[in-house]
Amino acid sequence: MKGIEAGSGERQKLLFIGGLGRSGSTLIEKLLNEYNDAFAIGESVHLWERGLRDNELCGCGEAFDECPFWQQVGTEAFGRWSEIDLPTAISLRWKVDRSRQLRAIGKAHRRGFPSDAQQEYLDLIGNVLLAAGRAARIGTGATVVIDSSKHLSAAALYALDPRLDVRVLHLLRDPRGVAYSWTKAISRPEAASAATMKSMPRYNPVRTAGRWVTDNLGFARLTKLEIPVFRLRYEDFLDAPLESLTAIAEFAGIDADSLPSNVVDGRTAHVSTPMHSVAGNPLRFGASKVTLKLDDAWREKLPAPQRLLVSAITAPARGRFGY
Repeated sequence: MKGIEAGSGERQKLLFIGGLGRSGSTLIEKLLNEYNDAFAIGESVHLWERGLRDNELCGCGEAFDECPFWQQVGTEAFGRWSEIDLPTAISLRWKVDRSRQLRAIGKAHRRGFPSDAQQEYLDLIGNVLLAAGRAARIGTGATVVIDSSKHLSAAALYALDPRLDVRVLHLLRDPRGVAYSWTKAISRPEAASAATMKSMPRYNPVRTAGRWVTDNLGFARLTKLEIPVFRLRYEDFLDAPLESLTAIAEFAGIDADSLPSNVVDGRTAHVSTPMHSVAGNPLRFGASKVTLKLDDAWREKLPAPQRLLVSAITAPARGRFGY
């Protein structure tokens, strides 16, 4: 498949929000989307299955196949979405974009070019990301696309595409808070049919603790692949939300002056811009006013044995990241 070019001969700026889920990524993505120069598209890793196959709701509230933005992206990238072989796209994604492929992705970075399978997939997802950037520029004037896929393998893989200027926001949260959050039952309002997953998956704290260590240490190593990384603890963001947003914007190449002055008012955020996000936490829907307050319910609700076990498993890495 022939690739498409980024606009004006420049690489498309892509701010990739990375880290383990339940670390505050959706809230930060939602606030960054308020910048006139930024456009959030949610989790592109789930585009093929949750968007095209299952026709789940976009963050704007429309079904994927009825969302004007995503239909424009499909037209721009492929002529129309039906032009792609969806089973092949899904198979390719699971073949090259997963944790077990990190060694192969690192090898591609070191030799300076992707494997045939990696290139085949980048021709698909890269076209989507470029088309999203073009649609955003036409619709709102935004120059930076925000992708909240979070997956380490996706961040490293997308950075192999020379058409993309990938910069990674490495977002962390106290592992005990993350572990507790993954035990909670959270419904998925975007579910489109009885066959669609109705609630977000739940994981036991031990599994989450292991992933917290491996994922965060992995993101810390991305700089060795010459991928720009900006690290931010969710707790620090909540202590100084406006200052944190400004720092992220400067790192990502977002015009820092394009944030409306009323978005962050002390501990309250005012959200007015719909998100055309495919997949993600239900927070991406609605909510015009958000209280910026740390959820530390884990201190009381995560059972002591589990809390101690998570603390023990994550101890060395926690120290490295200031927890």
